Amino acid sequence: MAITKDESAWPIISLSLGEAFDQETVEEYIAYWEELLARRSAFGLLMVHSAEKNTRPERAVTQLYMNWCKMNKREIAQYCSGIAVVMQNAKLLAVYKPVTALSTKRTYGCPGGAFSGEAEAIRWLEEQLTKAPSGMKT
Repeated sequence: MAITKDESAWPIISLSLGEAFDQETVEEYIAYWEELLARRSAFGLLMVHSAEKNTRPERAVTQLYMNWCKMNKREIAQYCSGIAVVMQNAKLLAVYKPVTALSTKRTYGCPGGAFSGEAEAIRWLEEQLTKAPSGMKT
């Protein structure tokens, strides 16, 4: 398995994609997204970014994922209350924090934020989850 997921704090899901965003990881990630959306229930996604460096994925891999996001954006926006990205690397956080909200909204249709720690990210996700009735976001 390329991704690590923890649903013990449902509706907040902790997810780590590991070091490589390769074809195997993307296919597994998309399958998991589809599983989450099939539940038809609101959830928040806590993405733990563990890589010290930000390596670019292959163009075809990125295209596959972005095409899937475009096709499913409406449903993602309906059920995903927010995506919080935790980046322990201060340099990466400084680069991505200002653009995460806009890029997440554009790609997924839901709120997004970048955080230096999990506790802060979880508080933000809990706040997002209270803003809409479970599974009935509009």
